[in-house]
Amino acid sequence: MTEADIEKQKEYNKILAKLNQSASIKECFHHNKSECVLPIINAHSLQRQGPLKNIESDINGSFFVYSHTDRQHNEKGNFFDLKPIGRKGASTFSGFCSFHDTKLFEKIENDFESFDVNNEEHLFLYTYRAFAHSYHIKHEDLRLFESDDMETKDYLFKLHGKNKLLSIERDIKMTIDDMKLPKSKLDFYIENAKFDELNYLVFEFPFRIPIACAGVATPPYTFKGKEINTSGDPNYFCSSIITTVLPFKDRSIIILAAFPDEPHGIEYLDEIDNIKYDNVQEKYLSFHLINNMENIYLSPNFYNSKSNNWKRKYCELLDSIGDQFKPYIKFDNKFPINYFSELESIKN
Repeated sequence: MTEADIEKQKEYNKILAKLNQSASIKECFHHNKSECVLPIINAHSLQRQGPLKNIESDINGSFFVYSHTDRQHNEKGNFFDLKPIGRKGASTFSGFCSFHDTKLFEKIENDFESFDVNNEEHLFLYTYRAFAHSYHIKHEDLRLFESDDMETKDYLFKLHGKNKLLSIERDIKMTIDDMKLPKSKLDFYIENAKFDELNYLVFEFPFRIPIACAGVATPPYTFKGKEINTSGDPNYFCSSIITTVLPFKDRSIIILAAFPDEPHGIEYLDEIDNIKYDNVQEKYLSFHLINNMENIYLSPNFYNSKSNNWKRKYCELLDSIGDQFKPYIKFDNKFPINYFSELESIKN
């Protein structure tokens, strides 16, 4: 990696920070705006005192987590590595007013460790919030690409190249269109306390995993390799897999949720549920996260135990997946990452 590459990455980080400021939207996700109480707050899609606290680790006397989207130059390995960030700012989005952020989630916030996998309201609230985060971020993305501000446009040109901007904007609009109907369903469910309408696939592990995640995925393939969610037809409706990964002190929960009237989503969950071997199932769940999710946080306890070569390959995989103009990848049983192996668990 050359000095020019390093300077380019530093400039890239500065541009991203400025673009994030330009794109910021403050709007409550809840459908009943008459209930809203200002201000719109920086809500956590993953609890600061829950999953983020449970995966943070000490780095040079301070506690941090890693995000897939924050990068810095690794001088020893000469690649763009994950950058440690404090959990205070991790996973936040300005997507709920002070009333709804407090009132809606009090049953899962007030005593995080008491989460009950058999309580459908608990499952729904985590799913609802994960969807809200992705919905909000996509609207911020669109605001950015539709901006008339010349400085913002110049930054986007530098990041993506002028020829790719229209394609990226079109994809964002299609994603938002696909999210409108699921949002209306979630609005109805929460308004009428219908917490059992979604199809859930839940996994519980008796140890603390090193990863936390919340958001919406539209996977391009099922476990068996069937192509879904890849049509360029504007009338094609993508199936959502709403995903939440929660590390507790002595256990971990994965919640995968799909809408019952989205057959590809149900098929996706069924194939995961029927994977024969635990090791393959764990690897596929890991693949699902790294290949489809954006709002991911890793424990330094896990990541820093790896060699520089492993980290470099991990970051190269992230870069490849994040490139919208590269082909989708399929799962292979030799996939080298398993966040859910007990060998990778965080010890007290």
